[in-house]
Amino acid sequence: MELSEINPFPRTTGYFPKWKFENRYKCVAYDLRVFAFLNSSALVTLNDRKTELPAESLLILAPGEPYDFRSADPDDPFDLYCLSFDLTQEYRSSDLFRLPTYLPDFRPEFLVDQKIRSGDRDLSGLALPRIVRDCPELCGRVRLVHRLFMEKPVYYLERCSGIIKELLFSSIPDPSSPDEETAPGALLAQQVLRYMEAHFREPVTERSAAAALNYHPYYLARLTKRYYGATPYQYLMQCRIGEAVRLLIHTDYSFGEIASRCGFASLSHFSSVIRRKTGLTPGMIRKNGHI
Repeated sequence: MELSEINPFPRTTGYFPKWKFENRYKCVAYDLRVFAFLNSSALVTLNDRKTELPAESLLILAPGEPYDFRSADPDDPFDLYCLSFDLTQEYRSSDLFRLPTYLPDFRPEFLVDQKIRSGDRDLSGLALPRIVRDCPELCGRVRLVHRLFMEKPVYYLERCSGIIKELLFSSIPDPSSPDEETAPGALLAQQVLRYMEAHFREPVTERSAAAALNYHPYYLARLTKRYYGATPYQYLMQCRIGEAVRLLIHTDYSFGEIASRCGFASLSHFSSVIRRKTGLTPGMIRKNGHI
């Protein structure tokens, strides 16, 4: 979707003074989240990287983003505000709402906005996940949304929606500057693709790759799509097709042996994928010597 189409629907808000919870596992939310840390510093974990945030900082997360945070100083806990919202008003009449869950229990099919799961909602323009340090003005907008949501004056949802949209766009980093907080995501996405390159000859899947890297497959698919424009499965098939074409042109291996060497489940699967992706049959590629 285009950024101009964003019209947030606030689902709920929360205020948690003196946050002292420490989770056993990372958490995952089923909708977009904004966390504002006030009065004291917080220790945030994203992509297995711990980052200390000073008071008056924000954390903005997409659905399915594993996260954890706790007080940097247990004797000086922070105050926490949380906003939960969708990108559009499409599900405004829906009662769907799920609390965040622990990463091992996350079920992507329960995402409120299923178009995010299918990739129809491209969040790359929002540069999520995003950390914004030392931003008292933006934290003040989070507090305002919470107050409006609790007091429910006339048109409070519309007012909250406008403030959330302003908050999202006000905190987007300058694309000409490196974003140190999203760099770990780019490195993890690269690690996923390198894993596929190393194992494409094996019966690897998105799920088995995610298990090997100790992440949820939905999260890795969203990262690689954001940074490289392809899901792990799409990149896996690119690797298999590229190697298959090379073997067709430069070797005398039988089609069955090439299918096996490139990780295809069967000769028929190999033939149908090659034809669908190149417009040519394996025999035509071998005869022509090119695609």
